[in-house]
Amino acid sequence: MGSLVRYWLGIELSDGRQATLTANLIGVGIATFLLVLMQRRGNENLRHFLLPGFCAGLTTFSAVAGLSLEPREGGTLFLFHNVMFSMIIILLVLPIARKVIAVRP
Repeated sequence: MGSLVRYWLGIELSDGRQATLTANLIGVGIATFLLVLMQRRGNENLRHFLLPGFCAGLTTFSAVAGLSLEPREGGTLFLFHNVMFSMIIILLVLPIARKVIAVRP
């Protein structure tokens, strides 16, 4: 399913870098939320399906690495944006998820 969402983003956003960055940031946000959810509500089978299944299909390090190898076309900046924006997404989503998702007694 994650791969299909990523494919759709590639069609909707004609720029491959924008599509890759968008897919990675959405995937990081979803993965961060799911990590808190699984930690607090604990469903091991669902965790294995959603995190390495959906989120890994949505995000891709190989595309980031490939696009980063083009220094003349801003590859280093693209890599920097991926890392920094991903960290910002984590810093934003983590406290929100911790507030919204209650610990299961």
